[in-house]
Amino acid sequence: MVSVKAIVFAAVFLASTVALGCVAVGGGRGAPELERRASELNKTIMCPLCPGESIDQSQNPLSAQMRAAVSEKLAEGWTDDRIREFFVERYGPSVLLEPPTEGFGLAAWIVPPVAFGAALAALLAALRWMSASPRAADGGARRGDASRTRQLARIREALGDGDDYGESCGAPKSGAREDAG
Repeated sequence: MVSVKAIVFAAVFLASTVALGCVAVGGGRGAPELERRASELNKTIMCPLCPGESIDQSQNPLSAQMRAAVSEKLAEGWTDDRIREFFVERYGPSVLLEPPTEGFGLAAWIVPPVAFGAALAALLAALRWMSASPRAADGGARRGDASRTRQLARIREALGDGDDYGESCGAPKSGAREDAG
């Protein structure tokens, strides 16, 4: 039989494991506001030495200094935009992972959707043009049929009157024997 002590121990162990798991999973929710803002800002500022990596991702010592500067500026009460401007003044506009939404940087936000829309419209127009009936392109079904009929008549004339295609190509006529000669 299982002792009461074993059951109590198992229940306490299970409860503590579940509690620790909940604390570990929900640990990010209790993070202070400044840490959350610092984390978000670190994801929008690019490391000047590591192309394509934010200072949040980069392991470069300069990125570590930049992360510390972000935390420091937030503790001093700076706004997110002011901190971004601080880094733009020192490293240029390319330090931001997102292009600015004003001035020349606005083109980076406008041109891709416009180009995509134009390419989509051109594709749809090309598909409509290619799927259009060839009869509609040459003036209607009657004209296409008449042209086909004239062409077939010319072919029949070239093959000879009354002869079918096989007979005009040297094939024996029906009922005739090959070894007649």
